[in-house]
Amino acid sequence: MKDEISKDDELSAEIASLRRTLRTLRSPGGCPWDRERTLDEMISYLIDEAYELLHAEKTGDADHLEEELGDVLFLIVFIHELMLQRRRTKLSEITARAHEKIVRRHPHVFGDTSANNEKESLAEWERIKRAEKGSPGGDGLLSSVPTNLPPLRRAFALQKKAAGTGFDWTGYEGVLDKMYEEIDELRAAAESGDRMHVREEVGDLLFTAVNLARSLNVDCESSLERTSDKFKSRFGKMESIAADLGKELESMSLDEMEALWQESKKSE
Repeated sequence: MKDEISKDDELSAEIASLRRTLRTLRSPGGCPWDRERTLDEMISYLIDEAYELLHAEKTGDADHLEEELGDVLFLIVFIHELMLQRRRTKLSEITARAHEKIVRRHPHVFGDTSANNEKESLAEWERIKRAEKGSPGGDGLLSSVPTNLPPLRRAFALQKKAAGTGFDWTGYEGVLDKMYEEIDELRAAAESGDRMHVREEVGDLLFTAVNLARSLNVDCESSLERTSDKFKSRFGKMESIAADLGKELESMSLDEMEALWQESKKSE
């Protein structure tokens, strides 16, 4: 127990030291860039750094991951420093409030209810969250999902929020069947030549794909990013092979490029 208290004290000291450094940077004799930053700007930087943290996790480089986590932590301290200009709420108070909320929303761990699986746990979380915020009234449950999220993430958030009420597929099989259904509808729309209908059906297919990823516990953004990286790598190999042949892709037929694509896949 003493070791845990000692580590907590060490963390508090490091955060306090970081804050002092930040205040030096923002002082009249400090850094003009840090001094001119606004709350909106730093929140945007936090979003960017969160994506860099996600990318670092995929590399498997522990040092890089720790570095990016440190960047996120610094931005949180920076954002709080800017918030202090509006309201003098200590970071310790914000942390305590978050801690209390986490405990309150896990009565199946810290209270006398039970949750036998992830779905029941999520449903309990959403039930408590709705009770805390009161009746959603005319706005509806899904109104709490920000409209400015990246589209894939917003689709995931909407589906997850709805699933908290029990409105969800019982397994991935049903979602997969729905995807086949959406593909057929998209094919019919494409054959009709109605561009607005095609756009709608493409959206339905993408939304269902996100739902399928969620039902399989796969992060759709991470999965898509990996596939994009794989495509970039294979296409680069195609260019290299073509260059070795003294050719450019633009001058090759589709069949020739397909052969290069298959060769680049084999090289993996």
